[in-house]
Amino acid sequence: MKTEKETLKENCLTNIDELMEVQFGKPGTSEHERFREEARTYVNGHAKTAECRNSQKKQK
Repeated sequence: MKTEKETLKENCLTNIDELMEVQFGKPGTSEHERFREEARTYVNGHAKTAECRNSQKKQK
C-alpha cells in the first residue's frame, strides 16, 4: 500500500498542510496567525463587494 506522500508525488500533487506550514509557519505561531487574520480580513471585505453579491445571486 502506498503512503500519502507517494500517492501525492505520483500524481504531481502537494500536501496543502505542508505547503501552508512552509509558506506561513506552523499552526499556532504568530506568523501563521497573522496570515489567517489577513486572509479573514480579505475574504470578509470581498464578500461585501457588489461583484461578490451579484455572483452569489447568479448561482441561485
